[in-house]
Amino acid sequence: MRGAWVTVQLVVAVLIISTQLALVVALARDSRVTWLASSIAVLSWIFRGIPPLIILFLVYFAMPQFGVDIKPFPSAVIGMTLYMMFYFGECIRAGLTSVDPGQYQAAKSLGLPPFHTFRRIVLPQALPAVVPPYISHATEVVKGSSLCATIAVAELTGNAYQQIIATYRAFEILLFIGVVYVILDSSLLMFQVYAERRWTARSHR
Repeated sequence: MRGAWVTVQLVVAVLIISTQLALVVALARDSRVTWLASSIAVLSWIFRGIPPLIILFLVYFAMPQFGVDIKPFPSAVIGMTLYMMFYFGECIRAGLTSVDPGQYQAAKSLGLPPFHTFRRIVLPQALPAVVPPYISHATEVVKGSSLCATIAVAELTGNAYQQIIATYRAFEILLFIGVVYVILDSSLLMFQVYAERRWTARSHR
């Protein structure tokens, strides 16, 4: 259970940080500044092409060669965030693209400031298209957190491995952690169902 709590902390930290950075990535990808949009596109292509385990190893094992020694848990958060922020960024970007361009023109004709237009008009319309793929990737964060055991993070899978070595009761322990992962993923999927029902009910008003 201590490992499960570490997993929850890790997943929440990664989701919060990577979602905020993903919004920046999405906006930068569609920026009118060519060099910025191109640079972010290249970074997205690179980080989505590298396995998350390699990114974790780069943060935890490679950075000390450059004088940057990061503890296991922060390394896990940084590594998973670097991997997921670009996936989330593409989700948000696709959602923003789905909004009718006429909404921007209408807001501009009314004299609304860009930030107000984005927050009150564009983003609410983009969310129904963003949430399903976002939640799908978020469940990958839950399952991918098990990789963090390889860099000495005492999360659910890492603790389970230690218990298996100590007790030789692999079936019971693996069954337990499997149930915990299902519960964590189910909580995210339930949020998706709740959000979709709420949007459906609002659209019929």
